[in-house]
Amino acid sequence: MEPHLHGTRERVFEHILEHHGARVEEVAESLGVKAAAIRRHLDHLRADGLIESRPVKQATGRPYLSWYPTSKGAGEAPPAYADLFARVLGWLGKEHIDEAVATGVAASLAERHRDEVAGSEDVEDLVEHVTESLRREGILETWRAEADGYHLVNSCCPYPQAAELSRLPCEADRQAISLLIGKDVEQIETIVEGSLCCEYRVQLNTDNEGAAVGDAAEGNA
Repeated sequence: MEPHLHGTRERVFEHILEHHGARVEEVAESLGVKAAAIRRHLDHLRADGLIESRPVKQATGRPYLSWYPTSKGAGEAPPAYADLFARVLGWLGKEHIDEAVATGVAASLAERHRDEVAGSEDVEDLVEHVTESLRREGILETWRAEADGYHLVNSCCPYPQAAELSRLPCEADRQAISLLIGKDVEQIETIVEGSLCCEYRVQLNTDNEGAAVGDAAEGNA
């Protein structure tokens, strides 16, 4: 961590790192500090190149501004740890057990959020609840209805270094989303491959579901 970070500013930065992004109000409530003071710390952190702000679209209502760690801010793991992580991911790939590991990680993640999305059988409700739950993990930000299905989007990779080394993190997230929604999910965009966002599409099983999503997409247009 940068040596000049201390006190409240360090806690603000740690909150953004831990949650893979946060709104001013969320940081203020978590730390018990007034929003005006949080904004001053955010300005300093942005000037240091450790964080950046981005508008986040919602299914309804106006976009809101959220703060995320930059590649500089997110890349401050100790060199020994980063090297160990790289070697572990390399070993997993060579042993062809990435799929089994991703499945296990996905199942654990889905189980952690299962109660938060339980009780709904409507696909659109599930998409909304899953997006909200996984937003706290830094995995998803927002969703939208399109003619070809529901699209779930994240504009900031929660683990860029790991994703550069292996497809395992992306695959684990994709499987977790699929388990929570109960539908096949396809990852159609990835930041690590040069896209502006990571994007997943919920694949629908029936013509009726497709028609419902088409109607929703027209309503959001």
